Amino acid sequence: MNTEQVLLNKWRNLTSHKQQEVLDFIDSLGSQSSQTEWQYLEQRPSSWRKQLYLKGRRLRASIVWTDMIVNEMTPEEAADNWDLPKEAIKESIEYCQTHQDLLKHEAEIERRHLEERGIPLEPKITSG
Repeated sequence: MNTEQVLLNKWRNLTSHKQQEVLDFIDSLGSQSSQTEWQYLEQRPSSWRKQLYLKGRRLRASIVWTDMIVNEMTPEEAADNWDLPKEAIKESIEYCQTHQDLLKHEAEIERRHLEERGIPLEPKITSG
């Protein structure tokens, strides 16, 4: 049995919801590979991270994206806040939306590393 048949047999044994998740995942892989050239983003070869950074800055695209979400900023507001072209913000959003699995994986690695070093990740609650 070849790989294609094995995958098809496993897929057939999934619920219809899980089958759709597999199809969505395959689609996301296609969109990730179709955009290989980014105008405003680059990989940092010296970093353990695989996610992309804004060119010429030590700023990860995921930081810009997260900041936008947390602070409920529009792309225009984020561009002004980070002193970046609006196109760089839009490219960061697109990259982060299509690479969420990578971002989550790297966040988990960082979390484990900090916990192993004894660095608290939750704020201390003080009675006052």
